[in-house]
Order: sequence, then structure tokens, then C-alpha cells
Amino acid sequence: MPARLAPDQSRGYLVPLGASVRGAGQTGIFRRLFAILGQRPRVTIVVASADETLADDLDARLVADGAAGHVQRIVLTQRADSEAQAALAAIEHSHLAVLCAEQPLRLSTLLGGTALARLLRRRNADGMAVGGIGAGASVLPEHMLGGGAQGSSPRMGNVSLAPGLGLTNRLLIDQGGAGADRLGRLLGALALNPFVLGIGLDADTAAFIGPDNVLEVVGVGSVTVVDPTDVGHSNAADAGPSDPISITNLRVHVLVHGSRYDLDFRRPL
Repeated sequence: MPARLAPDQSRGYLVPLGASVRGAGQTGIFRRLFAILGQRPRVTIVVASADETLADDLDARLVADGAAGHVQRIVLTQRADSEAQAALAAIEHSHLAVLCAEQPLRLSTLLGGTALARLLRRRNADGMAVGGIGAGASVLPEHMLGGGAQGSSPRMGNVSLAPGLGLTNRLLIDQGGAGADRLGRLLGALALNPFVLGIGLDADTAAFIGPDNVLEVVGVGSVTVVDPTDVGHSNAADAGPSDPISITNLRVHVLVHGSRYDLDFRRPL
């Protein structure tokens, strides 16, 4: 669950980003991010040791595209690293924390339930922005899409769910929106969790979620929002381990750069 807000306090931005394939300066994402944070912010990258190549690239982009005041990296090789005082101090003094991962379960198993996870939730409630890039975006919500097969049709057994970081309990985030062949696993996850909104991120595209719970799209691709509020019949409870899933009466929105979506009222703006 997200940390409680203090009186008169605004929650920090939540920024899931699609995987990056373009060079720094070509998407406008980091320029927008640093315009929100202000001049020379302190940034901390949280990464599992196996994904440090991704962190190297992100580090370079932050410096080149965002003029960060200071960039620090927390490398998790074991769960004890998420209890280290140096890691906690880095988050305490950051304006932005970014989770960087290639496999969401790799990062979530090192981070979940630790002092670092609790601090990230509290600092976000205090106003610090938290982003997730690549599979790191999937780690941000309470319900994490841990993986699944590609394809446009949802099937039982083609999607795996696990606990995430818990910065929001109203979203389920996946890489691959309208521009990727991954819609089936997002629909399958929503058939099992019809109370959350599904968010699919294209590469080089970000969803900026502000304190007002309005999502704004920035980048060169699209963000797919799947709303199961009025979901009808589904056979998810009776389907076999590899059977196709029927799910009806979904609302699907495909949003591009500049589009906005109200998460509270579940409608485009």
C-alpha cells in the first residue's frame, strides 16, 4: 500500500517509462522530468547487479538530457543491500529515485519488504518523485506483472503476478502498449484483477502521474489504458491452465504525447 500522506502534503510524481531505444535528447522525457523537479536535482538509480548495463545507459541519459545535479547508484546484489545505511541515506537526500530493471522479479525479490522499499514509499508520500524504466516500471505498483507470453489473446498460464513496491494500488503496468504484441498478458492480468487500471507503455514513452492523479503522456510512442470498471462476463474462474480467457466490456484508450487521463474518474481529459 502507498504510504499515508502527511497533512497538507502532496505526493511526489510517479513516472513509469517504457524501455529506451533512442538516444538522449530525442524523446523529451527527461527534459519534462527535470522541468518538474527543478534545477540540479539529486537522482538515485536503484538497480539489481545483473542489470548494471541498463543503469550505465540511464546514468548517461540523465546527465546528458537532464542536467542532474548529482547521480548516485544503489546496486542490490542481495536483500541485505536494501537495509544498508548508505542506500537509505541516498534515498533520504534524493529528489528522484529511478528503478532500473530488465526482469521485474529480479529487482522485486531484492527490494520487497525491506527498509529501502518502505523508505521509497514514505519519501514518495513526502513529495519525492519515483520512476521506473523498462521492467522497473512494472515494479512500481502494489500488483506487479512479473512476466508472461507475448500475443494479443489472453490465456491462463501466460501471465504471472507478484507483489510490487506498492507506490500505487490503482494500476497494473506493463511494457508494450499499442505498439507491441503484449496486450494479451495485460488483459489476462486484468481478468484476474478487474479493480485496477491496466497501463501499457511503448518504448521511449512515459506516463507522468502527478499529485492530482492525472496521467500525462510524454514521448514518441503511446500509452494504452485498459479500464475494466464495467467488465462483463469472464471465464477466468473456470478456464484451464492454458485456456484462452474471455473478458468483455472493457474500455481501451490509446494516448499519445500531450494526452491526459484522470485516474480518479477514469476518463480522458
